[in-house]
This record gives sequence, C-alpha cells and structure tokens, in this order.
Amino acid sequence: MKINTLVKWVKTYPVAFLFALFLASGFIADSLTPTKAFSDLENRYLQQFPRLTPNTLLDNSFTLKYETYINDQFVLRDGWITLKSVAEAGLGKIENNGVVYGKDHYLFEKYKTYDQERFQANLGYLEAFAELYPEIPKSLMIVPSAYEMLSELVPYGLENVAQAPLIDSIYQRMAEHGFESIPLDAALSGAEEPQLYYRTDHHWTTLGAYRAYLALCERLGRPAVSLDGAARHEQEGFYGTHFSKAKLFSAAPDTIVWYDLPVDSVVIDGEEKDGLYDLSKLAERDKYAMFLYSNNGVTEIENAAAPEGSILVVKDSYANSFVPFLAQSYRKVIVVDLRSLGEKISELISRERPDRVLFLYSFPNFVSDANLPKLKY
Repeated sequence: MKINTLVKWVKTYPVAFLFALFLASGFIADSLTPTKAFSDLENRYLQQFPRLTPNTLLDNSFTLKYETYINDQFVLRDGWITLKSVAEAGLGKIENNGVVYGKDHYLFEKYKTYDQERFQANLGYLEAFAELYPEIPKSLMIVPSAYEMLSELVPYGLENVAQAPLIDSIYQRMAEHGFESIPLDAALSGAEEPQLYYRTDHHWTTLGAYRAYLALCERLGRPAVSLDGAARHEQEGFYGTHFSKAKLFSAAPDTIVWYDLPVDSVVIDGEEKDGLYDLSKLAERDKYAMFLYSNNGVTEIENAAAPEGSILVVKDSYANSFVPFLAQSYRKVIVVDLRSLGEKISELISRERPDRVLFLYSFPNFVSDANLPKLKY
C-alpha cells in the first residue's frame, strides 16, 4: 500500500521527486568524497570542517564557516564551476566570481571599492616607519592594476576604483615624509603589445617588472642591466589567479618568461637556494610561484659583480619577478614579505643596515594589507 502511494506521488509530482533525489544523491556523494585541503583550480586552501563549540555556535562563526565548508567541498565542484562558466557565457554574461571578461582574452578584477579606513591606517604605518628611520633613504613604488593601464580592453561600464589619483595622493603625502616616489605611468602605459600584464593573472609580466625596474634605476641613478645578452626562457600554459576564480572555458593561457641573471647566493629564511627561480613550480598550476621561490619571510641575495650598495625591499608578490633584475644593480638585496616575517623588522634593519629601503606593492594589496603594523616594531 505504501509503495503504491509512493508511486502515485512520484507520478503526480515528478519534478519534486527528481529534485529530492538530486539532493539525496548530492548528500550521499558529499559524505563519501574525501575532504580536499587545496584547490589547484582556484589556487587556494579550502575551508575545512569547522570546530563546533558553544562559543562558535553562539557567535555564529561556526555557521558561517560551515556554509563556506559546504561550498568549498561540494562534490565535483571544479566541474560545476566549468559548467557555470559555459552556461553564463552562452547567456552573454561577461563576468564571473568577481572577474570581468575583457577584450583580447584579458581577464580583469572587479574592484568596486576598498577599505578606506585600512588605507589611511597603512599610510600612517609608512609615516611611522619614516620617523623611526629618518637616516635611511626610502623609495615607494605602487603598481596599478591591469584594468587601470589597459582601459581600452576593459568592458564599457565597469566602474572600478580609479587608482591613478589615489596613487598620486599616496606619493604626495609620503613625499612629506622623505619617500621618493617611483611613478609607473610611463613604464606601464601602452596597449597590450608588448604584453606588460598577464591575461589570466593579476600580476605584471616579466617585461612589465623589467620596465618598472628601469624606471627605478633611472630615478635613483643606478646602472640597469640590459637583457640583450641574457638567456631567455619561457614556459607556456600558465593559467593565473583570475582564471582560477572565473574558470572561463575560452581563456587563452599565458606564457611565463624568465632570464638567466647571475648572482652569487640566494638564502631564503636561512636556507641556501640554487639560484633565483624554483623551476619545479613550472609543473604546477601556479607557475608564477617560480619567481624567487614565491613569498617568504626574508630573502637575501648577494652579487659581487653588481655595483656597491644594499637595498631592503618590503613587498608583495609583484616584487618576486622584479627582484632578479634589482639584484644586478645592488651588491646585496634583502627582500621582506611582512606576511611571513618571523622577526622584528627593527632587528633586521639593525643587522643589515641597508643603504636604501624600497616599498613595492600593488595598489589593492597596499590598501588591504593587515601586516603593515609590523613596520613599527
């Protein structure tokens, strides 16, 4: 009798039955699928099952993290992302997951707003650093995003944050505290050829980094290395961070380029490395991580053939492809990523006594970085 009732219900409500079957199948598949720690497709760590305690339940943090956990660990998630991209492209949609589809296969970040309170606080930390070390010459390089420099390739109507006036305001304010600005408008302006930004990633290309390096050397009066005699290498098939977010099925892969540049030693967090590049990363999705072995606390590079002098670079990941060139213009380059720094920066400066400090950040990272308070200690 019950079976007959069930069959009648299924015939009467077939859509509801199929939906219930889909949910049940998804739940069973999710339960049987091992939890993943890292997504190669999205190049990020995935939410793990959150800890359930009375406190996390009362403050709602468990609920929020559990929702993220379900979204991150959904069975066949990568396939669903691809299907979503194909379906939305078919409907004429030109964005997905915070990434906008531009001309010539360029992908741009959707950057509508920024944390103004954090922005002002970070400017204050730079000022505090200048007060602590008035005797050290200081330079500042803020890198605009690709959409700012390649506006002709951006879809009409994308009202992103206008970075140029904000970067100018940073330079003007910091000039009052002894910072020498390194504007990049001329170095990075121009259309997509030669390619100065990746199409599928948020970083500049090796050529873009080299252009910025030339601008720095010209401003500081340092000799710059020529690439004419350097061996050039490239690796195709690079899909960057923007692709990882949007998974645009028609995206055109980028090419990673690097040059053989001589140095005597590279020491990262106390461990000596074999050269400036981690070539093993070329076999992985995040190929940009090959530059300078990705983001580390303290990297020390020595090059006896370079002109005398030392420079401390406080940076985000944009500097990783920039520093190999810089190591040809300074005998010693010390690179600090505040996100991974395991000591007080005051101790490092006291030990290294650099001739100059360069702050190199992309605009979005500078605005949002929560690690700049470390500059005060």
